[in-house]
Amino acid sequence: MDSITVDASALPDGTLTLGSLVEVIGPHQTLEDIARDAGTISYEILTSLGHRYVRQYR
Repeated sequence: MDSITVDASALPDGTLTLGSLVEVIGPHQTLEDIARDAGTISYEILTSLGHRYVRQYR
């Protein structure tokens, strides 16, 4: 089972509602941003993703 914890405490009240989508990697948060914050490289982030994630190649 996969799980993730997202700290949204800095967002204004009402920004998120039940069922809101969270962008993990995309135009507003790059793979390089994630890798830097995790203290690793982008290759490690990509190879750590499971097969059940939705991928959209553009």
